[in-house]
Amino acid sequence: MNTTTELSSPQLQKRKSNIFTSSVVWVGLFFITMWHVAMTVPSVLLRKPDGVHKVAIKWGRRIASFSGTRIHVRNVEKLYKDGPVIILPNHQSLFDIAVLYTFLDLPFRWMAKAVLFRIPFFGWAMAGADYIPVERGDSKKALKSMFDAAELIQSGKSVIIFPEGTRGGPDGVMLPFKKGAFLLAKKAAVTIQPIVLWGNQYIIHKNKDHLIQRFYAGDAFAEVLDPIAPEEFANLKSEDLSRMLRQRMEEGLQRVQQWEREVLTSYKK
Repeated sequence: MNTTTELSSPQLQKRKSNIFTSSVVWVGLFFITMWHVAMTVPSVLLRKPDGVHKVAIKWGRRIASFSGTRIHVRNVEKLYKDGPVIILPNHQSLFDIAVLYTFLDLPFRWMAKAVLFRIPFFGWAMAGADYIPVERGDSKKALKSMFDAAELIQSGKSVIIFPEGTRGGPDGVMLPFKKGAFLLAKKAAVTIQPIVLWGNQYIIHKNKDHLIQRFYAGDAFAEVLDPIAPEEFANLKSEDLSRMLRQRMEEGLQRVQQWEREVLTSYKK
């Protein structure tokens, strides 16, 4: 997709960014990250994953604050807290992680690409937090990741996974869902907590023409949807569960886009 198409959204047209300001932001984010990685060392050495995860939450919130982005969240009261859940948000950009950390007040663990765990220091902290690596392209290892996640959920920890598997395009439209998240939901038989994100594709949007990705501060939105109890999908096949969730999330995205228009309009008054 060319740059003209990427910059056609209402939010991006009003944002300014260049290589200098983006570089400053990335350097700041790097130092914030390294500082928090250093803070995880005691918990990693003592094998206390909850301690590492608490530092990760602080990291995400400071990243969001430093970026200058205004984050709007609604329906937080719908977050299921009576037991472990599988959290399923759509995936728009790298900034999704920071946004989710700002309001997810749950003892959750990430399922993430295995390649991230190979990054020095950062990957070690992820492993120390008991986050679960997923090997793409290796069905046996991917299946093992699902079994590991199911065991973690049964031990009382919630798990978060992007059902699309990877980031979508700059238009924010959801990619096809992978089957792994729904096989996990069927196996773990716990509540599903869907969340829709919008605006993050504007903040850090993929552009292959830029070696240093541009950072556009602005507004990001998140809406917590109604949780889905295991009784609702006990008799559904994983494919049917995937279709049901996608319909609910697409409806949620339409509401959030309307909410975005209302917020942006209010700034003009």
